[in-house]
Amino acid sequence: MNNKTITNLFIFISLAITGVFLIKMAIEGFNFWNSGIEYAETGQIGDFIGGVVGTVISAAGFYFLYLTFNDQRKSFEKERLESKFFDLIKLHRENVAELSFDGTKLSEDDDSLFIEKRVYSGKSVFKVIFNQFIICKNELNPFMRRKKMFLPEYENKLLQNSFVKKHKLDIIMLAKIDICYSIVFYGLSSEGLLILRNIFSEKYKEKFVDDILRFLSLKPANDNDILKKWMVVSNRNTRGTRNELVEQIYNWRKTKKVDDEDEFAETITDYHNRYTKYYGGHQFRLGHYYRHLFQTVKYVNKQQNIDYETKYDYVKVLRAQLSTYEQAVLFLNSLSKMGSVWELDAEIDKNLNEYQKEDFELITKYNLIKNVPGESIYGIHFKKFYPLIEYESDNLQKERFKYK
Repeated sequence: MNNKTITNLFIFISLAITGVFLIKMAIEGFNFWNSGIEYAETGQIGDFIGGVVGTVISAAGFYFLYLTFNDQRKSFEKERLESKFFDLIKLHRENVAELSFDGTKLSEDDDSLFIEKRVYSGKSVFKVIFNQFIICKNELNPFMRRKKMFLPEYENKLLQNSFVKKHKLDIIMLAKIDICYSIVFYGLSSEGLLILRNIFSEKYKEKFVDDILRFLSLKPANDNDILKKWMVVSNRNTRGTRNELVEQIYNWRKTKKVDDEDEFAETITDYHNRYTKYYGGHQFRLGHYYRHLFQTVKYVNKQQNIDYETKYDYVKVLRAQLSTYEQAVLFLNSLSKMGSVWELDAEIDKNLNEYQKEDFELITKYNLIKNVPGESIYGIHFKKFYPLIEYESDNLQKERFKYK
């Protein structure tokens, strides 16, 4: 019997005893404090009180039987929730354990972000993915100009987005994250290019999309001869001279002709497209991983028979499974088209009528990137995107929404 049941029992017995005394005191001619009791007169009173008290006790029995069944039901629901939740945790671990990436296929002697040449597996794969994102962001920085990038309707849509308005976000940085993470996610194979052009066509200007995809498609994964040519292309000082050289390379692929007097003739000649692309894509690694992670958090969030503190404790167990790089990549994913349901365009369950919009903003609600260290990651001030998260490095308790 739990504390709540004991309290209810105590209150009920107290009220029953009080009721009995009040009934006795209200009966005409009955002096409660008189020790000279007339048993002939009080016999009927005793029968009356016994009948009343008996009825009340029977009702109390049914009431406490209900409480017992109710407690058993809640206990069963809790056991069922915990069983399914820990099954989901197990599946999450299996998903991570299955991840692998062959780092020996990357030619990155000139890049300090890839020091070790080995096969990555499990959680270490997220370091590779995050580093590729940073490299992509650095390579595309010269292209990122507001007037050159956005379609007007998409720019207006971004500016009116409640998440963007609430946190006063830099939409250029938001676009950088979306573009670079999408490229790393889908890759630049023929299929990847089709997908990227399709999703970017609703947001960004066609020439801008062509420029960045054509440029990055020239980067090889492990062809040393092409890598030397790529370094010449990528080291051009301005976007204009870079685009001009890229155009000449694509023209050579069509015509197999080049002006011998051109200072970049050696770079342009034999810049074939038979190499493996550096941005090979991670959709087959990350797609299932993030779908499962989102559904696990969503499953806990929609439970209406437990309070927020209990839900938070469950998700905290899940968060403890995530490495720092997993949380960093989750941050990137949540600001892209693939992961916007986490918070940017939160997926609202209309069946949960008592919930507010904030209850579906899962990254903030459950502090899912709490352990990302520092103030920024390679120039991305992640705390501006999620300012209400109680970061481990802050040691601050923030005023947050009263979640359900």
